[in-house]
Amino acid sequence: MIDDVSTAVARAIKEGSSKLDPAASTCVVVPDATRPLPFEATLRPVLEYLDVGDQPTIVLVALGLHRPMTTDELAPIERACRNLDIHVVQHDPHGDLVDFGTTGDIPIQLNRRIVEADQVICIGTVEPHQYAGYSGGIKAASIGCASAPTISAMHGLTFLRDEQTALGRVADNPFQQALWRIGAPLGNILGLQLVPAIGGGIESLFFGDIDEAFTQAQKVAEASFFESFDTAFDWLHLSVPAVKASNFYQASRAATYVALIDRPAIRRGGTIVVDAACPEGMGDGEGERACASAIARGKDALLRELHTPSNKQIRGGQQRAYVLARACDRNRIALVGAPKIDVLDALGIDQFDTVDEAIDALDLHEKRGCRIDDVFHRIPRLASEG
Repeated sequence: MIDDVSTAVARAIKEGSSKLDPAASTCVVVPDATRPLPFEATLRPVLEYLDVGDQPTIVLVALGLHRPMTTDELAPIERACRNLDIHVVQHDPHGDLVDFGTTGDIPIQLNRRIVEADQVICIGTVEPHQYAGYSGGIKAASIGCASAPTISAMHGLTFLRDEQTALGRVADNPFQQALWRIGAPLGNILGLQLVPAIGGGIESLFFGDIDEAFTQAQKVAEASFFESFDTAFDWLHLSVPAVKASNFYQASRAATYVALIDRPAIRRGGTIVVDAACPEGMGDGEGERACASAIARGKDALLRELHTPSNKQIRGGQQRAYVLARACDRNRIALVGAPKIDVLDALGIDQFDTVDEAIDALDLHEKRGCRIDDVFHRIPRLASEG
């Protein structure tokens, strides 16, 4: 656990200073509010080092297809830039993009600001991810700063059908491999990669070439974010941290991480209770709206489409509907503490005001259950098959 993140970042930047050119124009890429990043402590030491040069630096928020950050959400990023004359830009997946052709069936279209900068620094958190195995690395650029067509192609059914596109899997993960191909036209990218600590804060951080920093952080994350159990539970109560509880698109990851991991710690047919406030309902971004439109078709239709090889063109965001359908096919899912989200009825997801109400209604009192706090950093799985 790092006590003083700002000091640790400054030290890492100083130690890796030979890789940085403070006189070069720089694009610093940061995630949006869906990632647990202490923006001021992390970003300001980087910007202060770069500020000694004459060339411009911008901070680019890697939104992907998420909604733009609110004024309040942007405030810590803007505070980090205060008095440094650094402009903050939010990525637009339909905006000023540079086309690099294709890799396979995937168009490579990236934000012009990241393409034209002399150097790029991606700041990101490395934690388990449903498709990439782990978040962080080049994903900040190749998804967070990509066009809507690129993002849609990356989240198509071809990758979702591949068993190697899986949580916690990197080496032979085709999704992860495609991320690096998309980012290849950008040349050498630097990365400040942070591993969140369980319960908040930062466990460790690494700075250097993006692939090396990501690999180091991923190894720490792999050893930190999974909790082993000897036998499977009948039900799990998943408490979703606020950073992932703004909408159900994000919060639903809690259920899919638990149900679709390689050795689930919940039995098939067991109940997953997702405890998330979801003040934005399903979510307001383009991807969240696309997900809702797909969910409306219902679980059976989504599963048929997922298993029909000729059916592969979907919009970015809809992939979450298919993954949810798979989770709902394996387990019963209930959402508590959120405003009514009508479209979830199409997946058979129950909704309750409180956990106690859900336990009563679903008759869970006499069954073996467990509460998991911050499920994204404490993912339950069986110690062995069986």
